[in-house]
Amino acid sequence: MVDIKDLKKINFVKELPEEVLEKICSVAQLEKFDEEAILIRQDQDQHLIFMLVSGRIFLNCRAAGGQAYTLEELRPGQSFGVSSLLDNSPATYTAICAEDSTVITIASAQLLQLFKSDYATGYEVMQKVVEKFKIRMNRHTELFMESLATHPAIA
Repeated sequence: MVDIKDLKKINFVKELPEEVLEKICSVAQLEKFDEEAILIRQDQDQHLIFMLVSGRIFLNCRAAGGQAYTLEELRPGQSFGVSSLLDNSPATYTAICAEDSTVITIASAQLLQLFKSDYATGYEVMQKVVEKFKIRMNRHTELFMESLATHPAIA
């Protein structure tokens, strides 16, 4: 079980009502990972949601041509793996600890079971999931438009 004060450090859930946070705490674990620990592997099924309490994590991906890219450097308060709530699709990135890190983990199956037994909690959290994906899609659209604007073949 996770202390609610740690959960309140996470941007994704910190604005949820106290009673919802307490329910999430009951299914969450606080774990420590060493530098270079791999938390998610690209193309493998993901079953956990991760919330970074301390440390840094890189989200990397390998393109079809073999090139490796860092998509994002996560800092405390950020989360990843939320799409494990939506389906069983494989991860689109590898998450690796850039330094020793403390992470809240939640098994998506346990959280979904909580949602089934408490629709209000499920609604509150899934509203946050939608917000998170909207922000991500806006960022990806901006990056795509910026790359189009600077592409030499498009003038």
